[in-house]
Amino acid sequence: AGDRSGSVYVFRTTDGGATYGQVAKLTASDAAAGDFFGASVAVAGDTVLVGASGDDDGGDASGSVYIFRTSDGATYAQVAKLTAADAAASDLFGNSVAIDGATILVGAYGDDDGASGSGSAYVFRTSDGGATYDQVAKLTASDGAEWDYFGKSVAIDGDTVVVGAYGNDDSGDKSGSAYVFRTTDGGATYGQVAKLTASDAA
Repeated sequence: AGDRSGSVYVFRTTDGGATYGQVAKLTASDAAAGDFFGASVAVAGDTVLVGASGDDDGGDASGSVYIFRTSDGATYAQVAKLTAADAAASDLFGNSVAIDGATILVGAYGDDDGASGSGSAYVFRTSDGGATYDQVAKLTASDGAEWDYFGKSVAIDGDTVVVGAYGNDDSGDKSGSAYVFRTTDGGATYGQVAKLTASDAA
């Protein structure tokens, strides 16, 4: 749909993983040049997330995430498009995505809330089986600083969220770190509980 509009390919195995065949090709309903649809992907059951960090709905490269669902494994329909409530140019929302059950985590490492390129991550949840998703939290590092790129990578498992900040400088320029957040109220709020660095960080 234009230079670097992007796409995602779905493959499936029917022989226990010996071979995989392509069953679908996904593109955004509003695909445009420079969207970088496919910058990140995640899958859980019949749901597929696709990040498009170059999408421009909230300004140049503000970014978005598309949700697709299948009922037969052969065809996938776009059911939602997520953007940050405070979307702004160069946020790169959707550069990383993760999903666990009804909760979606989206990284935006270009977000400037703390300082230029400090980064953030957004938590979305569905309460109607995936028909709609609401932003329920925005996560930032307790010690966020310029060019930390918090949100470059994200992961979620149950009540625990981990966000990578590969530009963090605790042990030298771009030595990197990861932040652990947890919810104790069913996902209404998330608190930072740990910051991880490598034992031999440099």
